[in-house]
Amino acid sequence: MNEIDILKDIKEYRMMLQKWYNHIILNVLNPEAKALFTRLRDDETRAVLNIQQKLLRMESPNRIIHKIFPSRARP
Repeated sequence: MNEIDILKDIKEYRMMLQKWYNHIILNVLNPEAKALFTRLRDDETRAVLNIQQKLLRMESPNRIIHKIFPSRARP
């Protein structure tokens, strides 16, 4: 298993956590708990974006132009 495969697995796991947090947010009545799970979901969202950007950089060709202008995920 190489680093790209590991990052893809981590991305899938974190996306699963996002879905779980969304499910919990819909079912929780306590506003403090809802805010907590919302923050946790937002943290996972940022982590997924970071992993996606890292995967794009790793999968892009190693040409000089790509070192000057690295590829980035668009929101």
